[in-house]
Amino acid sequence: MQVGSIVRSVHIAVPAGARGIVMRILGDMAMVAWYAGEPGTSLQLNTEPFFLEDLIDTGECVRPAGAPLH
Repeated sequence: MQVGSIVRSVHIAVPAGARGIVMRILGDMAMVAWYAGEPGTSLQLNTEPFFLEDLIDTGECVRPAGAPLH
């Protein structure tokens, strides 16, 4: 998983069907911008920190605007 990875989660704080973009990774946590469906084409819900173990990497990756290079 890296900055820009598109993720899903089964965590209770994430609505079913939501997908997120990893904006920053700090140790064992990631800041994730969540979207109601497909990132960029659906409503952005919120941005929250999540443990990496609670995230499911979809294998897709985008370069989010404003994301740090490292």
